[in-house]
Parts: sequence; C-alpha cells; structure tokens
Amino acid sequence: MKNNKMKLAAVVTAIGILGGTFATAAAAAPSWTQSTKLYEVRSWAGQAGVGHRDGALSDTTFYHPKSAVELANGRLLIADSLNHRLRTLDADKSALYAGSWLGEDAAGNPLSGLNNDSAEQAAFHSPAGLAVDAKGNVYVADSGNHAIRKITPDGTVSTLAGNGLLGSSDGKGAEAKFHSPADVAIDSKGNVYVADTLNHLIRKIAPNGTVSTLNATSARLIEYVPGAVENAGDFLDGPLASAKFNEPSGLAVDAKDNLYVSDRGNQRIRYIDLTSGQVSTVAGGGSYDGANAYFVQGDYADGEAAKSRFNAPEGLAVTADGALVIADSLNHVVRMLKDGQVTTIAGVPTEPGSVNGVTASSQFNHPTDVVALADGRLAIVDEFGNKIRIVQKYAAPAKLPVGGDIAVLLNGTLVSTEVAAQLKAGAVLLPVRDVGKALGYQVGYDKKTGEALLSKDGTVYAISEGKDAVKKTVAGASNTVKLNAKTISIDGRMFIPVRFFADESGLDIQWDGAAKIVVIRNKEF
Repeated sequence: MKNNKMKLAAVVTAIGILGGTFATAAAAAPSWTQSTKLYEVRSWAGQAGVGHRDGALSDTTFYHPKSAVELANGRLLIADSLNHRLRTLDADKSALYAGSWLGEDAAGNPLSGLNNDSAEQAAFHSPAGLAVDAKGNVYVADSGNHAIRKITPDGTVSTLAGNGLLGSSDGKGAEAKFHSPADVAIDSKGNVYVADTLNHLIRKIAPNGTVSTLNATSARLIEYVPGAVENAGDFLDGPLASAKFNEPSGLAVDAKDNLYVSDRGNQRIRYIDLTSGQVSTVAGGGSYDGANAYFVQGDYADGEAAKSRFNAPEGLAVTADGALVIADSLNHVVRMLKDGQVTTIAGVPTEPGSVNGVTASSQFNHPTDVVALADGRLAIVDEFGNKIRIVQKYAAPAKLPVGGDIAVLLNGTLVSTEVAAQLKAGAVLLPVRDVGKALGYQVGYDKKTGEALLSKDGTVYAISEGKDAVKKTVAGASNTVKLNAKTISIDGRMFIPVRFFADESGLDIQWDGAAKIVVIRNKEF
C-alpha cells in the first residue's frame, strides 16, 4: 500500500514522537531487518472503542482504520474506513485530512457518500488503500464507492477512475468500473495500480487516466448453497495475461517498478514482473478445501518461503534493504519476507489482542497495513484494535559509558555498576551485587561454602566461582541449573552472567552488538 519512494533511513534518529515518549536514541543497524528482536511495539494513537475524535493523541479515536501512508511532511495519513474519512497523525495530535462528516444512521454508524469537492466537503465510502506520488498527490482506493479518488496538494478531491457503480470494465475515467478495490500503488512513471479485490483483478491506470486489466478473469464457480452458484477467485501463476488471483488486497511497488501482491484468498504473496510479464508465488501456499471453497485454507508457518503459510495477508511495504513486510491479518501478526525466508516481526501468532511490549510478546487485532517510515520505524494499522501502532527500536539514554565499555539498560534506564561489565565467551557478566540490585534480588554470602546467594520470591540461587551451574532452591527442593557462561572473579568480585538471571526473572534480554548494549526489558508494557 505504499509509494515505492518510501525509504528506511540507515540510522534511526532521535525524534520525539508522542511528546517524546517514543524517542529512539539508539542507532539502528544499516539493515534493521536483521535485528528485529531489539524492537518493541507501542501505541501511537487510538483506543479500544470506536469514534472519530481528533485532537490530542490520548483523545483520538478511530473506527476500523484500514490503511496508511507517509506524507512528505512526515505525517501519517490514515484511511479511517468506517468513519469514511482520511485523518493525519503527527507527534502530538490527529487531524482531519479529507472527508465531510455526514452524520449517523439510525444504528449510530457514520454515513458515507460520493462527492468531489474540497477536502472538507468531499465524501467517501469505506476508503481503504492509499498511495502518494512524487508530486504529493494522494490516491485512495475508495472501496465502498468502487472508485479510485485523487486528492491534490491543495486539497481538491476528484474521481480518477470509476463512477460509484460496481462492475468490471476498462476505459477512461468514469467509463471504468471496479468492485471493492482494496489498494493502490504507484510506480516511478506515474502508473497507478489497483487491487480490484472482488473482481479478482489487477488493474492499471495510465497517467492519461485510461484503465486496463492486466490479468485473466476468474471463471471458477462455487455452489454456496444447493442449486445456487456464484463466481469466486482462482489461482494460476505464469504469464500475466492468463494469471489468476483470489481477492488481491495489498500492493507494493519495488525498486524495479515491479509489483508485490497480497493474494488474500490464495494465502500467498505473489510477484508481478512487469518487464517479463510473468507472475510467480514468492511466499505462502495451500490448496482449496473442496471445489466449493471460496478461499485456500489459512494457516501459520515461518521458515522457507515456499513452506510458509499465511491467513488473509493484506497490506505490504518494501523496505530500503529489499525486505517485504506483510500485515498477516487473521494470524494477527506482522511478517517479513527476506532472502527466501519468512519470519514474524511482531505479534503472537493467531492470538488477537492489544498488548504492547517486546515484539515477541506484543499482540495485534487484525492488522491490515504496514508503513515503512522514513525514520526507520514501522507503523501498523491495527484495524479491529482501532489503533495505529508503532514498531521501533528500544530507546536508550542520551549518555552512555565512554571508552567502549558495555552498557546495561533495564527498561531504558542505565544500570550503574561498581566496575565495567565483562564480555567473556559471548556472554556479558556483571558483579553479583549489581545483578541483584538491578533485578530485585536480595544478595547474601554463605561463609561456609563461599557461595554468593541471590534470593527473590522464595527462590534462592547459590553461586560458586568458576562454575557454569548454580544450585536453585525452591520451597526446600534443590536442583542444579546450567548457566550460559562460567562465573569469574576479578579483583575479588564475583561476576555472573546477566542473561541467566534476566531469563529467570521473566525479562526479555537482547544484545545490541553494534552499540555494545545489553537491553533488558519487561516483555509487556
């Protein structure tokens, strides 16, 4: 759902987002996609309940936001789908971008419409995918109006293609018809590509406004009740002119001006090489569960791209280093395709929720779009959570140890130590007393055995010098537990591996090798 001009910065700068809450002082590696465990998920704006309030971020509400794109001024533009409006977010507030408030129906749902006018007077119906061209024009897949809308930088809204009536026909401007288009993307030549979702087609709008169809129409019929049939999507790779899709829902243009497609009904990520005219599957798979199945059965699996599985993938974003980020909506996670492998960036697979925290513990509720922001973060449109979420690198203090010493952060605060941390055999070790103080253990010493003692919540660890195991005692029962490194002694101080005790405390611990920082955090916050 992105303009291919969007690039990730090589270094994450310290910016104040949400009044400084999200300041990212730690520098990102040139390829952040290699260190996603150093990232965490927080909420930018929105609440669990629905609404259409603008203003302070803490008051902002959405009604099933569907898509987003970054504008040239750094603001995030959001298709607030069931409010039938476009909204913007910046560091401290939300604001209306386009779409008139038309009131509510008898059930209390916002009214929609189709009207071309100034941004404040224009009307939309369930706007979905967004894209921005090099001149600052915004393109909107106005899904409920079966049209593609255009908003110029001066705020004038027009209909680029479609006429408000569903159908499937090519032509220029109002001659063309669509059926619930879900996304748009723009290449470097100004061509607008459309995921014409319920027509199961990929359409192209040339700079002169002429709409053409790129792939074959599905002829697959399913019997949804005895004696009644209807058209459904289909699957076929190969030449573009004969290729088939099933509810394509997300688009992204890469650096070669080729298209990635979220083929939602086929549970696949497809790639259209527009130069060779070939369509291929680059991730995902599965088969139809019977001749009358609307969709391929959804599933979840990371790993080799051909063996990976998705469940209704939607929004896409291409990062500067060539990775593809995917909003895997019904798995409630954000995935990444890179170097032939699919991994989960954030979210607990198949479990909807609204938890903020480290990426592996965070939860989403039907994420439908992802945006690779210019400052190095990811914005996630969490549709059923009614929120815009942020995936960003951990925040570090501005002042860190000088001279190349290892720093240890606990929930963003620098842990003070008697002496510098030691890196031995790939493990970071700290004096026993410093580990105890930082992680909330009581520190003691057994004069008879010479063991250091760390105790908390009824659990006692007896630690000996030069050993790679400790005695763990819980409710009077003891057992020996392996450490991730041997303890050592320097100048009469015993050093112990901090990772083991962070793990034992239920904390997340990561190593930022580029910055020489041990990052310890609560898993949820």
